[in-house]
Amino acid sequence: MRAVAEELISEEEFARLEESSNTKHEYYQGRLYAMSGGSNRHARLVLNAGATLRDHLRGKPCRAVGSEQRVKIEATGLQTYPDASVYRPPARFEGRSDEVLLTPTLIIEVLSPSTENYDRSAKFAHYQQIASLTDYILITQDRVLVEHFHRHDADGWLLRSYNVRESSVALPDLDLVLPLSELYEDVEAPAGLLPLRPEEEIE
Repeated sequence: MRAVAEELISEEEFARLEESSNTKHEYYQGRLYAMSGGSNRHARLVLNAGATLRDHLRGKPCRAVGSEQRVKIEATGLQTYPDASVYRPPARFEGRSDEVLLTPTLIIEVLSPSTENYDRSAKFAHYQQIASLTDYILITQDRVLVEHFHRHDADGWLLRSYNVRESSVALPDLDLVLPLSELYEDVEAPAGLLPLRPEEEIE
């Protein structure tokens, strides 16, 4: 993403601008970066993720929030809007009306062609600096594929991938199970392994 303007602004100025802006922005090292809108498929997957979290956390202590909830990584200063997040009360917030979440436990991003590399690399590197974060989930748009990164120690993350609708992502630390059938509800996408490229086909 390219910066909206070259002039540096303070966090306080950023907070004021976000209150009146029709476009959401990331904020990092004094610069604003406009967050592009998603496709219809992206919007449906984001809605499904939020609904699945809500339904499976009902009656439990953790709370789910959607893409309007801004998250700040205190160690790096990045402020951004994940597609969905979960936090454990008592959580820490910043700003008026708890507008910025500081202590997410789970973050979910629905991948887009323009942001996939960022979500997998630089953005994930920032997210890893959140001490409270134990789980990071990536949802692919054009096929059934959910990747679950779980923090198993201070510096290590374990990856599990799921590519059939009958699978479920288990997060025992949160007493939470996310069925892929619900995450991909009403979304047409092929399941299973990626097909071999022609040059890799075995005769």
